[in-house]
Amino acid sequence: MDLSEVEMMTRKIDEYVDQVYRHAKGNDQEIQELKLEMKNHLLETVQELQVEGKTEEQAVQIAKERFGEVTELRNLVNQLFERQKNFGKRILSIGIGLLLVTVIAAVFIIINGNNQTSEQADIAYSISAIAGDSATLAEVDEQEIKTLLDQANYIKKARIYPETSSAEPFYTSTRETSFPTSLFSTEYSYGTDENFVVLEITDTRIIGLLLLAIGLTGFIILFSIWFTINRYHAKRKVER
Repeated sequence: MDLSEVEMMTRKIDEYVDQVYRHAKGNDQEIQELKLEMKNHLLETVQELQVEGKTEEQAVQIAKERFGEVTELRNLVNQLFERQKNFGKRILSIGIGLLLVTVIAAVFIIINGNNQTSEQADIAYSISAIAGDSATLAEVDEQEIKTLLDQANYIKKARIYPETSSAEPFYTSTRETSFPTSLFSTEYSYGTDENFVVLEITDTRIIGLLLLAIGLTGFIILFSIWFTINRYHAKRKVER
């Protein structure tokens, strides 16, 4: 193949590649790199076909057919750049959405937890009043305390001590649960002149704070990915 034939073949390949990328909307340097890569693949294919005995015109035509129709390839290229353009935006949108959802849920859960704290204090002082200053409980008092505890399923355990220095409670009530109470449990103590009540509860405020931490962590990770992508494209523009 003489020089003019090589130039002719290269021009045909260039025209084909230019047609594919004619309306591509993306980073110019990336487009040029992709065009060069595609051109090199086409030239290699043409050379292989010519070695197999195909004429230049046949080899170019077959190589182009193997890559596909110009319209189809152009659509694929445009989709590729469109997806690339929107990827960073989607990442940031997901991060903001995640943060908003978790913040709203966490605030709701924490407010509910604060209301729960007030309610459990009322229950604790009611239990204390029922127990009075005796060191034992009558059956009717135990039933009354049980009724109070049944109204608040977040109370996992209740103990009554005759005084703060007592090592052993004279009454204990434990609720069986499959929930991992050790992770979210908190003990609250309520004392009066007559006795000392300790309630072990599932503290939903811990769940709210954990949810908030998950949301913030997720947002920071996704924001970092978005920031890195933007920095990469900004750097490429400066280098052009």
